[in-house]
Amino acid sequence: MKKYFNDPSYREELLKKGKGFFHKFRFYFLGAFVLFLLLMVVYTNYIVSGLPSLEELENPRPELATKVYSIDGEVLGTFFLTKNRSYVGYNQIPQSVIDALISTEDKNFYEHWGVTPWRFIRAMFKNLFYLRLKEGASTITQQLARNLYGLQNANESAFDKATRKLREFITSVQIEKNFTKKEILEMYLNTIFFGRGAYGISAASAVFYDKKVEELTVGESAMLIAILNGPNYYDPIRHPERARSRRDLVLALMVNEGRLSQIQADKIKAEPLSFSTNEVEGPLGIASHFVEYIRQQMREKADKYGFNIYKDGLSVYTTLDSRMQKYANRAVEEHLAEKQQQFDLIWNWNKKPVLLEKILDRTARQTDQYRKSENKDSVVDILKKQSCIHRFNKEGISVD
Repeated sequence: MKKYFNDPSYREELLKKGKGFFHKFRFYFLGAFVLFLLLMVVYTNYIVSGLPSLEELENPRPELATKVYSIDGEVLGTFFLTKNRSYVGYNQIPQSVIDALISTEDKNFYEHWGVTPWRFIRAMFKNLFYLRLKEGASTITQQLARNLYGLQNANESAFDKATRKLREFITSVQIEKNFTKKEILEMYLNTIFFGRGAYGISAASAVFYDKKVEELTVGESAMLIAILNGPNYYDPIRHPERARSRRDLVLALMVNEGRLSQIQADKIKAEPLSFSTNEVEGPLGIASHFVEYIRQQMREKADKYGFNIYKDGLSVYTTLDSRMQKYANRAVEEHLAEKQQQFDLIWNWNKKPVLLEKILDRTARQTDQYRKSENKDSVVDILKKQSCIHRFNKEGISVD
């Protein structure tokens, strides 16, 4: 070190060597820089190619379930492919739902413009440090971008997740430019998944509480927002204690944000959990054959009139009276038991094994288990065996 400062010739020699090194390998450095720029251009185009178009941004179209109504206003059935979702306006959503959502998911929602840059950068650095996405840093608008435009794919790698985060960042800014805060909250609450096949706050209030969204109480609002953190993990019917704990956290956050008093929160915590178990009419509703007839009629008209009964959220009003239909169903149930006994006296399934086999096979293939299973033959065998065991236990009939 002394020689460097005291000997000018030595310093010059070192500088020449350094200059010679960079000069010697200047083409490699230049090539690496050009390659880096090309990779950045390709990656930028890749990011842009996955963004929603301007038309999609300005006119988002989430999948909505079609509803079939009776003449007295009752829902007889719904048609949807994968998402049971109904749309409600912002004014129909209770303020307690909005307060619970903002307190829990994005307390700075009204201050940011879709993203919080420093939080996003901090999260990305943490993710790079751990070589995986440990921290999401998603605002409500970013979550909306992900859900509304399908930016998230199954089985994402770390690269895919990082790319998706950048797309969410860009899309969120565009959403904030095109919509008001109220419109963003409205779209978010109509697209988010609540579990049990319910997409959107309207479907969730019907599934979990059998009521319209406008009728939700503060406690019910807090519970539905609590579910969002993990619809399966916090399913309040399957895991009530987990759901209660998460709900209590939502209430505490609402108190911290000044959107709920401690007295109100304590009162809600003391109330027993209660959920809808209105499954008396069965999964297909009170008039399943009638609803299926409507579906077939709608499918025939779909191409002619240019609508999709599974995605366009149509409202179909019929002449069927749900009250009269319930009376009819009850009358059938009352007389069917008597008729079944008379039938059993003159009919012996052991003498009709081929017919029984066909009926069991056809019935098994109409079940949800069959439609969802990859190994359909094994499902058919299991369901047929269960049906035979049920008949043996109930009627003393043995069928191999």
